[in-house]
Amino acid sequence: MRLVSPLRLAAILCLCLAAVSCTRKPTSTADMPRLLSPAYSVSVLPFTQPRSNAELVMGQLPEPQGRVDGSHLAVLDNRLQEALRERRNSRRYEFLSSSALPRVADGYSANQPQALPVLARFAAGRDTDFLLVPQVIDWHEREGSRAGVTRPAHVRVEFYLVSAKNGTVANRSIYEVEQTGLADNLLNMGDFFRRKGGWVSATELADEGIRKAIKDFGL
Repeated sequence: MRLVSPLRLAAILCLCLAAVSCTRKPTSTADMPRLLSPAYSVSVLPFTQPRSNAELVMGQLPEPQGRVDGSHLAVLDNRLQEALRERRNSRRYEFLSSSALPRVADGYSANQPQALPVLARFAAGRDTDFLLVPQVIDWHEREGSRAGVTRPAHVRVEFYLVSAKNGTVANRSIYEVEQTGLADNLLNMGDFFRRKGGWVSATELADEGIRKAIKDFGL
């Protein structure tokens, strides 16, 4: 029988340890990279629009707040799910319905964000590593057509990754844009050509925010 030399055996052990370290989950938040490894599972909440500061994870609502209707929220849910599925990685996603949404209890001060403790308890009770929370903060639809507008679309969408283990916000992505014409700002030339030279809808701007969040989080 041919024996394996100690040096070769040590090299094999190092390779095995390296392979394990590439797939294991970090044991603490200090070890956790800013971009999530596919080893982490994510439960995805549907889009909501906070109507009071108490329903926020962070920040304050704009005054006046542009409101979005339920049909647009459903479209954004589909866009988010499609964008995540396009990634084709090994991450396990759970897409939750609106009936599963945790609700902020009555009686909280409307002046302070109160959603995070509720979301943290909800995440801790599920078989998941992170909870993805998408929120529409401000929504103003385009007034006009793709060829010309009297008022351009303007949206603010925010995304949060809430750790089920620690109950904290592990990462946050914010996208706020009001489309401007190329003549108003030549720095927007890249956006102008990416949008094919037309005035886009609020839904299309929100879709850009979805793509940005996926990139920011490494999903």
